[in-house]
Amino acid sequence: MTCLSHTLATLALAAAVVLSQTQVHLGLTTSDCVHGVSVNFASLSSKPETVKYGVEGATKTKAVATTTDSYKVGSYKSPHLHQANLCNLEPNTKYSYSVGTFQSTFTTPPDAGDSTDATVLGILGDVGLKNVTMKTFLTPYKSSPIQTLVIVGDYSYANGNHTIWDEWYDLQEPVLSKFPSIGIVGNHEVVRANKGFEEEKYLGYLKRAASPITAKNADALRTYYSVDIGLVHCVFLDDYVGSSFEVGSKPWLRERNKQLSWFKADLKAVDRATTPYIVVFKHNPFYNTWDDHQCLCSESAGRYIIPDKDDCWRGNYEKAAREPHCGLQANLEDVYAANQVDIVISGHVHGFERTAALYKNKIDPVKGSVYMTTGAGGASHVKAQIQDPPAWSEFTDKKSFGASRLIATKKKLQVLWFTDDDLENPKDKVEIRPRA
Repeated sequence: MTCLSHTLATLALAAAVVLSQTQVHLGLTTSDCVHGVSVNFASLSSKPETVKYGVEGATKTKAVATTTDSYKVGSYKSPHLHQANLCNLEPNTKYSYSVGTFQSTFTTPPDAGDSTDATVLGILGDVGLKNVTMKTFLTPYKSSPIQTLVIVGDYSYANGNHTIWDEWYDLQEPVLSKFPSIGIVGNHEVVRANKGFEEEKYLGYLKRAASPITAKNADALRTYYSVDIGLVHCVFLDDYVGSSFEVGSKPWLRERNKQLSWFKADLKAVDRATTPYIVVFKHNPFYNTWDDHQCLCSESAGRYIIPDKDDCWRGNYEKAAREPHCGLQANLEDVYAANQVDIVISGHVHGFERTAALYKNKIDPVKGSVYMTTGAGGASHVKAQIQDPPAWSEFTDKKSFGASRLIATKKKLQVLWFTDDDLENPKDKVEIRPRA
């Protein structure tokens, strides 16, 4: 090879590196992009790039230019974060897409109320820099792949070290580039920081995790939202709402009340004929029997009892800043019951647990909701249960990493728990029939 040709080859390789796309992941879009999926990636170039897409196998394709964003925290400067919104897609349809040299496919989620095929969601939480559990979603269960991937908080455990976000999205790209993902923040996206770093206060999550959160709500750190996927009305609640303010202060309480008011209005508008099932996703589980992340509204009343709703709602209990879910439960539980929420799915605790249908710490198939903790996504294992766990705790697993799959038809809603080493036989299953 001549000196000139070697130089040209080196320059070409450098240009390819500069323009290469990394951290490719898909998300669902805000309502102004109807039937939309966003394509997101990182690049060293700030120039808009083109995402080409079309129905798989068709000759006709479309193209959308990306918008870009970036941010700095201390000495860290993010790569340029690109997003292209692909709007007006056909529901439940397989598309191919490409950006630069990267190529992949995805299938759009079913439209609200579509019962042609079962609605299938993959659900996991507390992932960290592991991808074994995440990759289990690449294997369909009984020939039914997931249509959307739900993360119930604690994504990367960056804890203020934003280079870990870059590592995390690179690590999860084989899955997140194939399935649109949505989720909600956990404590590690909001109030936890590694030594030498600052709390993220939503920054990494809002800059990177594409979601249906509007720009206005993102600016106000209001990360709660809802979306209809097939037969399921999915609600995402923020356990750390108002955490920018001091616990018990007027602005803290204002933000907490705003989420509550929004939640009531959202559920009131649900058409159960279209979406017969209501599922709430939030990070922190109230009804769980692990010794980690417990909180008490009243020391004298004991676990799971809320004798004074207003007092607990206002944060007048120990650990109110670190474990805000006790205070939220004081008002959320009656909203669940009034609107017949079918199941509340959380993470936070690094294990799996499923309860019977509960209302006010008692088994109640009529007014109650099933509570599920599915936080065994890879970060670590929970250590122990509390002494004398209540009878409503119907299944637990603290030794396995794994994830859940929600499968909904007109006849029933199932949520299955799979460990990483067996994707054919669920270790736990719950079935819920439509509420009249």
